[in-house]
Amino acid sequence: MIRNGVGQSLMQERIRAVLHLCDYCSWRYGEEQLSSESKERLISDFLEAKQRGMGDGTSDEASGLGWKPANRHNLERYLAGINAFDEWQATYHLARRLNPFESVVLDVVQSHTLFKSREKWDLLLHLFPSRTLTQRQHTHQLPALHKRHVGKRRAMGKVFPLEAFVDLVEQCTNPRDKMLYLQLFGLGMRGSEVLHLYLEDIFGVSPLGEARVRLDDPETGEWRWIDARGIRHRGNRTAYLEQEWANEDFRTRVPQLHCLRPRTLYGRRGGMHAGFKGMSFHFDDSASPELFGHEAIWIDPRLGVYYLTCMNEYLQENFHGKPPRWPFHPWLYIQLDRRGHGLPMTIPALRKMWARDMRRVKLDHLGLGVHSLRHLAGYYCASVLQHPLATTQALLRHASQLSTETYYHLSADAVRDQLNRAVASSLQRAGAVKPEARLRRPVLELPEHWAPRFAPLK
Repeated sequence: MIRNGVGQSLMQERIRAVLHLCDYCSWRYGEEQLSSESKERLISDFLEAKQRGMGDGTSDEASGLGWKPANRHNLERYLAGINAFDEWQATYHLARRLNPFESVVLDVVQSHTLFKSREKWDLLLHLFPSRTLTQRQHTHQLPALHKRHVGKRRAMGKVFPLEAFVDLVEQCTNPRDKMLYLQLFGLGMRGSEVLHLYLEDIFGVSPLGEARVRLDDPETGEWRWIDARGIRHRGNRTAYLEQEWANEDFRTRVPQLHCLRPRTLYGRRGGMHAGFKGMSFHFDDSASPELFGHEAIWIDPRLGVYYLTCMNEYLQENFHGKPPRWPFHPWLYIQLDRRGHGLPMTIPALRKMWARDMRRVKLDHLGLGVHSLRHLAGYYCASVLQHPLATTQALLRHASQLSTETYYHLSADAVRDQLNRAVASSLQRAGAVKPEARLRRPVLELPEHWAPRFAPLK
């Protein structure tokens, strides 16, 4: 898997699937030899156990496995991990297959359905007719959903409510949490991306008064710095961490701070790991000689103005007036609890913060995650600002508009408003009376103290 370029997240997911199967087999059969019938039913029994759960309140809570009931999506991922391991075992160790398969020739209807499902993402679609229309049919499969349940997911089900965003920010008890929410929505960032930001990535103030934010790859992104001897350096972020943040005095006291490296290179344990999916930048930054890397653009400048206010308060409380050499790492967001104060903020801490704040604004029943704020950014661009898809693509830093379509949420009111404007314009050109009925477009109503002196450039 490593040689094939499989990412750490997927690799760990597949390893977990195999280990859970091993735990289940050990609990159910112990040291006894499995019968031929047990071997044939092992995978299906395991998936059924996963589906019903084996944790507190279940019939198998005494197993000690502590599994919560898994939904269909998670069951598919468990099965994919087991099948990948099964194929490797059979190929390299001549082991008997846990989940045998046979090649099945597809009929015309099946091949057409497969063709339609590939048309939006397969870059080799033009080669599809030349391929053999066969597929692997595993013995153990998840039951197929009825066609009426396919594709019925709510279009707006992933979007954080726009009218609740101000409440989400205002209920925060510290400026760090406000900064995180403002960036996740205002810059359309992913939860893991904000944890890669350095303190110096907030590098200035725009003419509108908003914070200027630099984004780049956490490993290969360009970085410039001046060392303790006053010598200027230019390299990437990996080299910067290796040369300037070895922190030898923390080798035994605080191992997390010893020999710092990009957070994508850490393992899952210890809290230092943060994933990075990649960004595509569409703006020409060559006209800004003071900028290296790439500048993120706020979808609403007022959010960037308030972000700068919160950041000044955040730095005053946690950075200014601290001991020499503080901070002991370059990252912007730190833990604020007493036990780990000053250490880089972690993904679990971000999720815990989100769960707590969702309960405070009484929206925890929606089942939304931090990523819903990135979906809110897409909704705001599409339905409120009515940006075209290409503009939204640039703001969300997508390589393909197909990815942007997932976030480009159009509301019915936004469509009606555009239709009403088009009809009004047509009647006005024809000399007819312009209709007075206008739909009220959704707006982001912000408190006065967020951007008290904000005035858009003309």
